[in-house]
Amino acid sequence: MSCAWYAVQTKPRAEERVSRWLRERHNIRVFLPKLAVPKWRRQRRVTVIETLFPSYLFVWMSLDPGPWYAVKWTPGVRAIVTTGEVPVPVPDEAIHFLMDRSVDGGVIPWQPRYPAGSTVRVLRGPFAGLVGILERPTTRQERVRVLLSLLGRPTPVEVDILDLEEVS
Repeated sequence: MSCAWYAVQTKPRAEERVSRWLRERHNIRVFLPKLAVPKWRRQRRVTVIETLFPSYLFVWMSLDPGPWYAVKWTPGVRAIVTTGEVPVPVPDEAIHFLMDRSVDGGVIPWQPRYPAGSTVRVLRGPFAGLVGILERPTTRQERVRVLLSLLGRPTPVEVDILDLEEVS
């Protein structure tokens, strides 16, 4: 049989363990996409690596009994995603889309979700509570330029992207 990508549901927070088990014990190709997310922790900015699809990973396998049972009976696996009893292959394009955007072992860098021109509110810092227009990203990572109305005229201010929320 030919190989394809299949989604595997794991028990909560067991993705890493299942991934390692399948690679090391059964030599099965596994893709566990993760996302590098900037967050505030104890008033410090940190980057946290989170699983992109919690409790899911992808395996490249055929539906021959050997690989099928190896995956199905791996500790921490709940199920191979199926329709009825037939495993549903994940389109190669979807996996390659994620792989092309990932660096460093399947980690996808975080991208800000607010496009230029968005109306945003500053959440922290000296401009907290002010509403402005997102002008553009700056050359410094994770910082953006926001036009705030200060002293009766639009004034460009650089702020951390985590300190903004979109105003609808």
